[in-house]
Amino acid sequence: MQPTDIKNNSTMEALPCNLLDQILFRLDPKSLAMMQCTGRYINSYISDDIYFRSEYMSRVGTGLLHISGFGSTILFCYPFGDSTLFRNQEYPLDVKTRVLSFCSGLLLLLMDGLCVVNPLTKRYRFLDHSKSKFLSRADRKEDVHFILGWEQLNRIGFAVDQIDRTTQRFKVVIIKEVTEDVSNPGETVYQFEISTGASCWKLSKTTITCGASELIADKKPLYLDGSLHWLRNDGSILAFNPETEQAQLVPIKFPSKLITTKLFTVAGNVLALVSATDELIYVYNLENVLIDPKWVLVKQIQNRAVDKSSTRFWYLGAYDGKSLVVRENEVVHGYDLRADKWGVIGWVPHWCDGYQNFHHFTLSLSFARELNEKVDVERVTPVRGGNGNRISSLRKIMRLIDDSNPYALAWLKKNEKRLEEETKSKMMVGEPSFANVERINKRKTRFGW
Repeated sequence: MQPTDIKNNSTMEALPCNLLDQILFRLDPKSLAMMQCTGRYINSYISDDIYFRSEYMSRVGTGLLHISGFGSTILFCYPFGDSTLFRNQEYPLDVKTRVLSFCSGLLLLLMDGLCVVNPLTKRYRFLDHSKSKFLSRADRKEDVHFILGWEQLNRIGFAVDQIDRTTQRFKVVIIKEVTEDVSNPGETVYQFEISTGASCWKLSKTTITCGASELIADKKPLYLDGSLHWLRNDGSILAFNPETEQAQLVPIKFPSKLITTKLFTVAGNVLALVSATDELIYVYNLENVLIDPKWVLVKQIQNRAVDKSSTRFWYLGAYDGKSLVVRENEVVHGYDLRADKWGVIGWVPHWCDGYQNFHHFTLSLSFARELNEKVDVERVTPVRGGNGNRISSLRKIMRLIDDSNPYALAWLKKNEKRLEEETKSKMMVGEPSFANVERINKRKTRFGW
């Protein structure tokens, strides 16, 4: 649907809120911006309604962040819209960077230390790991660089809670396995440490003892329904809620027909496993978690990304329940589950540094309470050395994501001051309800319905 398809603006005004939302949610960012020019009512509806702008940003689609799993100075992004080329930095990053996790619009980066950033609002915060009992032993080279080994990356979990439509809060959780001094040599004790600020860490009183099985090295913890989930080699899942500090082991085995565990990911509101052969891709969802947890095959897809006669290598890149990404040689293929259609979404240069990770991400207009620093992306001359290299790298990452969604960038620049004032106001007076009834009543009053 295009804005020109909707000719009678008064008809739009008469539509119920939920129906109007469903129409506007189907527009791409460029079309939505055009739609704002059709009348004052629609312009106000799109620009001023807290519910709409937050929900639209969550539905507009996911970008694809693409970076080396071994730490990179080069970053790529598949933008929103119809471009089929990955954008990349004009210049390389000044600090080798890893994407440790992504949750609700926030990135957890490893760049000579831990950093949490909202690429859209430009807010960030570096976390001081020196007071962490679990991270303080991380290797330091010449007392300058903070290094985490490959085997440590899956120990760090990232949780982001949406307090209301405009405000978020986050926590970082570090897990530690203790196998020494346990009464049974076949057991493992897990301990948890939680960030409580930029430089504060708390060792949780919660521990959990269970049969020994290592966390799968290349599977990062996933945050869903208030808990972080770690996948273990025996197929079981370790869950920890950072808010209540409750932990549990979900005793479950891998699907009997699972070839290899290629992807462990969040797909909508469920945990998913994806595995593949040259011919078929199998998608499993975790069901009945509380009663009888089991992996259920929900989708079987013809692997049309792989041509045996010409493929040198391929691997599954990402899956979010709506789309599947497969890299084959230098080509990045995408499969749209709703349209049941394969297509090429980009190309990865052959000179990319190392094995590449893909991260689906959705931009968020919410302001995280803990992110109190802001990067000036307009600055041209970077500050070199020490922290300046990290800031320069953050600036390049944010510019890259700006280019991915020019509509979101323009909207944010126009409304950022008002968003910050709303956030401060909500923090002072408490958290409002965003029930649909209240929303409809406010609009009736405002527009004289």
